Amino acid sequence: MERNLTCAARVFMVVATGYVLLFVVNRAAAQKAKLDTSYYPLFEKTLKKYHNEEYDEAIQLAKMLQEEYPDLPVGPFSHMAVYQTLMRNYRVRTYEAQFDSLLDLSIKLTQKAIKKNKKDGRNYFHLGCAYGSRSIFYAKRGQWLASFKDGSRVLTNFKKAVAYSPDFYDAYYGLGLYKYWLGAKAKFLLRFLAFSKNQKREGIKQIRMTAEKGRFLKVDALYGLTTIYMNEGDYEKAFELTNQLYAIYPKNPSLLYKRGMIYQALERWSDALHTFENLYDLLKSTKHQSISYQIDCLYQMAKCQYHSKNYLETQRHCQVAIALEKNCDFSNELNGPLEKFSDIQKQLHKLNKQVEALELVQLTKKSNE
Repeated sequence: MERNLTCAARVFMVVATGYVLLFVVNRAAAQKAKLDTSYYPLFEKTLKKYHNEEYDEAIQLAKMLQEEYPDLPVGPFSHMAVYQTLMRNYRVRTYEAQFDSLLDLSIKLTQKAIKKNKKDGRNYFHLGCAYGSRSIFYAKRGQWLASFKDGSRVLTNFKKAVAYSPDFYDAYYGLGLYKYWLGAKAKFLLRFLAFSKNQKREGIKQIRMTAEKGRFLKVDALYGLTTIYMNEGDYEKAFELTNQLYAIYPKNPSLLYKRGMIYQALERWSDALHTFENLYDLLKSTKHQSISYQIDCLYQMAKCQYHSKNYLETQRHCQVAIALEKNCDFSNELNGPLEKFSDIQKQLHKLNKQVEALELVQLTKKSNE
């Protein structure tokens, strides 16, 4: 059950990155009138700041949006998206309370917007993303019934979004992610095999549509496709996408991590090592400290050294990582998107034992010569 919830949470976590873009929310009285786009420039500045890891500036801009447009979800959605991106990228839980409060406010404002305009699909997109995020929070707290209840609302709202506003291409990102990951999970059941393939194909097609035609979620769609191609084992396509993103966002921790993992899958161990070294330096220097993330990074570096037959360096990285374990605090830290930290720890200790055994063999050979 926990494993299934983790998969669902991943879907909602990735989708929720996009709901920031509540830029497209109407003013309350503008059901048939021209949309008020006066807040677009300020929102776009917020978006650019948090994509470039400039979180303090992004938070200030999001607060300005809340003050200038108190009746619109754009302010709290932008604000919570900054916190969410920061916590995901650095695997910390620092702003969960603030995020939770902004999430509740966002849902209330979006529900009011739907009451005033029931045929604007964008409002349903925002609400679906918000329910997805709240579902994650309930799951983390062990409130499973509430989590499943909110989770069931996600697809319903995404379908309404594209039904009412088919030219709102950003909405296809959320729907596409949901369809792909639902299909990816269903592949384990043979009777759903055809369903799984169709769902995944349709999901990827919809995400591509956002990447090509979306106004605000192009970057998020590229990140989403990267994760999907990694899950599909198509690392060449995933690498092409990371190249596009890396040219613009070279200091994004999540991007660096995925890029390093792709290099490993392609057995480009030197490139993978260099990428994880850059990530490790970034993680050590940031004020958003996650020791478990540093340990994960050190383990990946050790793995690269091992495959390059640099066993002394492998052991050094392993020992530094193991020494840090006592400093982990999961009341303040998060698991990564690909593997649980407990699984990484097991692999780390296994690799360390393998290297110790190699050293013992080498010492025995030398003593016998």
